[in-house]
Amino acid sequence: MKSFVLFIGLSLPSLILHAQDRSLPGYIVRVSGDTLHGFLKEQGTDEATRRISFKAAESDVDYQIFTPSEVKAFQYDGGNLFRAITFSDTRRDQPVTLTFYANLLVTGEYDLYNFTEDDVLFFLVRKENSFYLMFDDDLRSVPGIKGNFRNELNFFAGSCDAVRQGVENADYSTESMIRFFQKLDDCLNPGKAVATYNYHQKVKIKAGLFAYVGGISFGNYAQLTVEARLRVTLNQLMPGVSFNLGYRYAEVMKKHFQNPYYLVAPNFNHETWQIKSIPLTIQYNFTRGIVQPYVYGGVSLCSENIVTDNPELYLGTYNPYLNSYAVAFLFGAGVEVRLAHFLWSRAEWRYETMAQYPTVGLAVTLP
Repeated sequence: MKSFVLFIGLSLPSLILHAQDRSLPGYIVRVSGDTLHGFLKEQGTDEATRRISFKAAESDVDYQIFTPSEVKAFQYDGGNLFRAITFSDTRRDQPVTLTFYANLLVTGEYDLYNFTEDDVLFFLVRKENSFYLMFDDDLRSVPGIKGNFRNELNFFAGSCDAVRQGVENADYSTESMIRFFQKLDDCLNPGKAVATYNYHQKVKIKAGLFAYVGGISFGNYAQLTVEARLRVTLNQLMPGVSFNLGYRYAEVMKKHFQNPYYLVAPNFNHETWQIKSIPLTIQYNFTRGIVQPYVYGGVSLCSENIVTDNPELYLGTYNPYLNSYAVAFLFGAGVEVRLAHFLWSRAEWRYETMAQYPTVGLAVTLP
């Protein structure tokens, strides 16, 4: 068992490095108009919004980092095309001018782009020289800000009644927005070809470290939890789903009543359950914004130790996990709230060999 834990610890850094440093052929276009062909670092959608990493040859060790002020467009060979777009962020009371790399999806009477910020999906629509920002009306994605995408779609549809009738049933997704603007262009310019630039990328495996420390205390009942794990996501294939493998330690402190039905002068003992496990879980996050409720389930190799002021309580009691490892099923639910790019507050409840107490604490994700 110790060798298995050691293997996980030694493997995590190399797995993360391999997942983060893949380069793909492509090109960049400088603001001067010069086009350079080479290799682009495969990076997350948030990272692609702000910069692009480029190297002339695949064998080169270091990347050159470019921002929208230096490179106005880039594209992966056979992949998506990104352009530097300057627009007014209208989500706040005082609009702010921003410049991001956005992914071109459709060109026609309207040009459609998308980008993500803090894992939240946004759309930009260009009409002549004006850009319109669209965001979801799900307050869990952009807390406290009412979404505008259906109002904007109604505005774009104009006199195209057949297109406008589908606005209320429109889904806030890349595929749905592409279909909408394809139909809109067909209505506004019948017979004119509409160019679509959305390429289905190969599934990207993103790996990162996750560490959590949390606890709760109420009277003689308390719990402390420490957890570290490898988190793997396949965002293009299964958004919101992550696969997790790691190590977890929990101390569950409670009373053990010798006779729970005798209430006149109940006798009880204090006991602490020390639960060590190597869990393999699948987690689903319902949203991808600042507030992310989630559920999960899986299996683990689990071991328990009981510290009590009355060791005779469990003499002769069968427990397959007591001082030895055995397979256990687990499930749980909770909510994560982003405090910073790498820091989260987290509340979680879990069942693993027993119904554990909910804990509240802080989690760190790298990268």
